[in-house]
Amino acid sequence: MRLRLAPLLLLLCGVCTHAAVDPFAHPATGEALLRSTLARPAVQLAKAQVLKGRFTHSKHLSEIPQPLVASGEFIFARDLGVYWHTQQPFDSVVVLTNSGIVQRDEGAQTLQLSADEQPAVRVIANIFLALFTLDVTSLSRNFDLYGLSQGERWIIGLKPRSSAIASVFRQATVTGSGDVEQVVLTDAHGDRTVIDLSAIEYSEAAAGADVRALFAPAKP
Repeated sequence: MRLRLAPLLLLLCGVCTHAAVDPFAHPATGEALLRSTLARPAVQLAKAQVLKGRFTHSKHLSEIPQPLVASGEFIFARDLGVYWHTQQPFDSVVVLTNSGIVQRDEGAQTLQLSADEQPAVRVIANIFLALFTLDVTSLSRNFDLYGLSQGERWIIGLKPRSSAIASVFRQATVTGSGDVEQVVLTDAHGDRTVIDLSAIEYSEAAAGADVRALFAPAKP
């Protein structure tokens, strides 16, 4: 199970490659981050019901000189989950909800994991959804937190508390200004997964029928 979930978490998660400052020199609590470093962006994200944007996903492997790069679009709906659509260099959709993960490649379903059958799926879903909304209160259940501000910009660091999550990545950084702009996961071997988010649009209205249709179970 751990081997199957690891690439999924790395596929879904990834902000700036190496920050100019080390957030891990600044330990913090969720409450302290919300009062200071994340006070402004967290308020904005707390109101958002739907987020839409673009992503570029880069996998930096020590044995490969050039990163593996993919790009596409994403939609976060607060009461539904995350729709993650890779468009280049191939077509792949991952739908992540509290009930499980479904992956479709070139229109055909290739993976389905139920949170009821695989409890680790729910942990992954909760982590990823918390990253989108800067829900550091939820993140603090699974990670030691760090963070600081630099003018308009902020950076937070996360180190897993459990060996199961640490087997996937040993630390993560999330950076941005108003929005979450980039997430970086570093594994035990030093390989990095980087996701840059851009063109983010917010809506305080609940997801409409068009968005809900993306999360509907596929018809047999």
